[in-house]
Amino acid sequence: MGRRTVAPFLVLSALASASCDALEQNAIREMGVASRLAAGTPPSRQPAPAPPAPRETMPPIIRGIYVSSYAMGNPVRRAELLALADTTEINTFVIDVKDEDGVRYHSGIPLAMEATHPGSIPVRDLKSVVDTLRAHGIHPIARVVVFKDRRLSRVRPQWSIRTPAGEAWRDHQNLTWVSPWERGVWEMNIAIAEEAVRAGFREVQFDYVRFPEQYRSLPLQVHPSADTAGDRTDAIAGFLAAARARIHPLGATITADVFGLSMNESRDVGIGQQWERISATVDGVLPMVYPSHYFPTHLAGIARPNRMPYQTVLHSVGMGVIRNQRLKDAGIQPARIVPWLQAFTATWNDRGFRYGPQQARDQMRAVYDLGLEDWILWHPNSNYAQIAGAFARETAPESRAPTPPGSLAVTVDRFDREGAAAERQRLAAAAD
Repeated sequence: MGRRTVAPFLVLSALASASCDALEQNAIREMGVASRLAAGTPPSRQPAPAPPAPRETMPPIIRGIYVSSYAMGNPVRRAELLALADTTEINTFVIDVKDEDGVRYHSGIPLAMEATHPGSIPVRDLKSVVDTLRAHGIHPIARVVVFKDRRLSRVRPQWSIRTPAGEAWRDHQNLTWVSPWERGVWEMNIAIAEEAVRAGFREVQFDYVRFPEQYRSLPLQVHPSADTAGDRTDAIAGFLAAARARIHPLGATITADVFGLSMNESRDVGIGQQWERISATVDGVLPMVYPSHYFPTHLAGIARPNRMPYQTVLHSVGMGVIRNQRLKDAGIQPARIVPWLQAFTATWNDRGFRYGPQQARDQMRAVYDLGLEDWILWHPNSNYAQIAGAFARETAPESRAPTPPGSLAVTVDRFDREGAAAERQRLAAAAD
């Protein structure tokens, strides 16, 4: 036999000596596959598990600090803040991606760069920032300031809020704002959020997602593109819903900073932040419950809010907890409440009362007493040395069975009569 016939013969001999059991099992398996194919039914397969919803990917406990882009861009300050997180319960950084002066990194969005001071970009590589945070086990949140945007107002004046005389409207700081009704403003900010998510951020926090306050001493606000069929909260909730539709498919969540008082009145606080509507739209809601920002008239029985940090947070956030529970009872999934807490001394109205570890702990304790686990601390210069003694060494559950004061339910009942209950009904009907 030649070479061409020897090889097949040797192979057949080897096969003949193979285990009969193995051949039988192979034959049975192949016959089963052939039978199913002949019947027109594919082999059974386990369905691929569905990816988790973006909200399910959020950390179970959020204990965070605000970190300005300048602090993150400075190697010394960055190292200090990372060391703080490495040695305490801090597991979340809120990083400025876009603030009131524009984007803080080199964006690929031409309009975003046009509306930014080119010398004010302290973050050179957004992805490396995220990689650094993740290497330290830190949850990265991208903060995006939306409608308080004097630079965008300057380069796109047609998007600005106007006065009745047609001039650019200005707030008490003499700053111009862009209108929450303008779809071009929506598009730019959502595109920035998408860019941040693609760089690795898993959460986008929208700040100044509101109308400016309409003080009596200021001209009326005129919005050229206002939807006359909707109100201010329609504009804010509409933007947030549009952002959610774009960000969720990328696997990230959206959250919104709101006035603490949005939990403490039935309407929109005059800025488009009606609690039920916003809570039903976003994954997380961050009420800014800095005690220094409350007046003695805001919360019943809280005569000196800045000097009563526990009571101020307990009463203010307690109303939000009750309202969220009523949303759940109506079949609506509310946002996760992550309060912003005060880490600064209010030198402008209570210079003699310094905020240190005790005041920080008092605020945290109020959060835990409401059955919540989460908080983020704000200091405008990202300086937390003066309260660092308040931080635990490890991130661990601290919440207790919620015990909001009984008087708060009576107050929320009044909110319901003033329109909050009707808002829940509308949300429930829309969900059906």
